[in-house]
Amino acid sequence: MITKTRLSYIILFLLVNYSLKAQNDDSKAVLESATDFVTAFNNFDWTTFQESFTDDATIFYPFWKQAKRVKGRNKIDNVWTTIFPEFVDSENTRKLQISPKDINIQIYQKTAIVTFHLGSGENKLSRRTLVMVKEKEKWKIAHLHASNLKKNTN
Repeated sequence: MITKTRLSYIILFLLVNYSLKAQNDDSKAVLESATDFVTAFNNFDWTTFQESFTDDATIFYPFWKQAKRVKGRNKIDNVWTTIFPEFVDSENTRKLQISPKDINIQIYQKTAIVTFHLGSGENKLSRRTLVMVKEKEKWKIAHLHASNLKKNTN
């Protein structure tokens, strides 16, 4: 006969094991969604890129001309296509080489925070944060924060 204590340990073990598996599955799905976003950006694949965002997404761009928060799909789309007209140029052959480094994923239920760096970090470092939410079993970007740092040469 199983004692109450032993049964409690078994239930706790099963819950923790299930939770870790779900967390691991979500981590993989978040990484896959973030990778799809970067790949679409590198290839100027507008449809996949645009589908990476929620309808009410917000962005802090790393450029002075867009120094304020941009909110909502229409405004975000307008800024992206202004900064990168290649997205809507059917004859575009340009490719970017965005290569995230030091990727970190933190998951909190249906929200994930993905942080990474771009560049070598020798004289300049670009930092990116994606706040992703799970919508209909897909992870989408609800907020993108982009900032750039330059080495102080004084």
